[in-house]
Amino acid sequence: MKKNRKKYIAVGIICACFFALTGCQKTENKTNTAFSLNDFVMDTVLSESVYGKKDVTKDIKSLLGELEKEQLSWREAGSQASVINETCGRGESVQMNEDFAFWTKTSLDLAKRSNGAFDPTIGNLTRLWNIEGDNPVVPEEKDIKDILKSVGYDRINIEEKDSAITMEKGCTLDLGAVGKGIGCDVAKEYLDGQEEVTGAVISIGGSILVYGHKPDESPWKVAVRDPEGAGGDAMGYLSLDRTACVSTSGDYEKYFEQDGKRYHHILNPSTGYPAESGLSSVTVICEISEENDKSAGLLSDGLSTACFVLGKEKGRELLESYGAEGIFIDKEGNVFATEKAAQYFTLMNEKYELKNF
Repeated sequence: MKKNRKKYIAVGIICACFFALTGCQKTENKTNTAFSLNDFVMDTVLSESVYGKKDVTKDIKSLLGELEKEQLSWREAGSQASVINETCGRGESVQMNEDFAFWTKTSLDLAKRSNGAFDPTIGNLTRLWNIEGDNPVVPEEKDIKDILKSVGYDRINIEEKDSAITMEKGCTLDLGAVGKGIGCDVAKEYLDGQEEVTGAVISIGGSILVYGHKPDESPWKVAVRDPEGAGGDAMGYLSLDRTACVSTSGDYEKYFEQDGKRYHHILNPSTGYPAESGLSSVTVICEISEENDKSAGLLSDGLSTACFVLGKEKGRELLESYGAEGIFIDKEGNVFATEKAAQYFTLMNEKYELKNF
């Protein structure tokens, strides 16, 4: 049995931003100071570039660390996620805090509207595959079927009056699939209260927040990675002139090979196996609006996963229902962009062909 495992943590690249690992930098211009930080948080790479008169990069990193430790991590004893799974596992209910309740309700709504293509209850299935571990192997089919008996967003019930959550026996809640997007939402809410910050780019793994405006008023440029390229090669880029969240899901991010077949980390909740939709990657853009002011990051993250599982046609329909935009790259090198995404997107690589839906 031969296995060759690669991990690509940061699937989005901020063009023209290069930082020294775990370093802070400060550069001056006539009207603003650019502060930058590159580090690790939430088990992934964090890259920040903040423009203004105040360096808030370390504050944002601290907020994200707290988010992981106090809210999202199922491994962290005492976190909201850990308490929910432990208590509900005993057949009892838990009253969620306001933020966690909002994230859970938004995630369950996405699960319902995607017909389960995105599902926050597949944590046990993800751990069974252990693709992010040191020695991943294809699980036995019987084990997958047994796990699937406890998977399903409809196994969770939330009382509207007090946000008390209960789950069926064996079911677990894991918001890790939208955790980086939630991190972008938390960063955006923090930046909203910083009058001395005029613009920022926050990249948390495969989820990116572009905020405010650059000192020269030029658009933010976010690269779309080449699924077949080496390292961080880009096949095109997005030009965004407003606050937005961008997330990418691709089969090249985390995978392993066994007996000559590649198994990637994006699992189909209905089959228990890696999704086979004919796609290599999906990039989703959620512009900030009144409707998604607190959830654009979560939605971009979750929608990129759901669309990858659904495929480009059903994925496009899902994006339309949320007012989101997307770039779909298939296995044949075809690139399909929704109408508005096509206006943002510039193709750089000749081996790809931009086509209409």
